[in-house]
Parts: sequence; structure tokens; C-alpha cells
Amino acid sequence: MCLYRTQMARAGAFSANFDPNTLDTFRQRCQEKGEKYTKVLERLAVLWLETDGEVFAGVSVPAPAINADTTPRSNADNDLLKRLERLEEADEYNEETFSSLFQRLEVLEQKAKVGKYDKSKSN
Repeated sequence: MCLYRTQMARAGAFSANFDPNTLDTFRQRCQEKGEKYTKVLERLAVLWLETDGEVFAGVSVPAPAINADTTPRSNADNDLLKRLERLEEADEYNEETFSSLFQRLEVLEQKAKVGKYDKSKSN
């Protein structure tokens, strides 16, 4: 039985093979700052393009730290980690999609003067 469904990527979708610790730390820090990590990555990409890569000139990026736990993972563990990553990415995509839809719905309600913008209803 298949526990997940393969979805076609939407335009602009992004998937990468980050070091799991780096990605977790990055996501956590973005969340602490109230930022969506995908939007931070997008802004970094734009900055890199605008500076033709010079934004990182002279900056050395340290290699990811090697964990003390070097126990090899089983294929089942790797499969579960990949599935979890896909679920997290789908969750992030769904959150952004619903947020966008709600914003668009708000604009439509405002223009059509319905819902909370209906002035004929008395509160």
C-alpha cells in the first residue's frame, strides 16, 4: 500500500538535498524570526542573481559539522526520512497556497462588497 501520493511540482516549486541538521536549524531560525524559510531562500537567490554571485565573494562557508552519531541508517530509516521530508514540503506548499487563496478571496470580497465588506448588514 502506498502511503503517499506523488504530486507534480507546481511552477516555482523547489526541492533540495540539504544536510538535515542545517535545514532543521535554518527552518527553526526562520520560524523564530517569523519568516518562511522558502521566502528567505528565494530572497537569497534573488540577491545572488542581482550580484552575479558576488554577494558571497570572500565569504567562506564552513562544511557541515559531522555528528558524533555516525551510525549508518537503514534503508527503511532513509525511506521514512524521505517521506517525512516530502510531507513537510507538501505542508509548506499547502500553507502558502491557502494563504494566497485567502488573500485573493479577501480582495474579491472587498471589491464585490460582500462578506465582512457588506455595508447593508448591521453589526
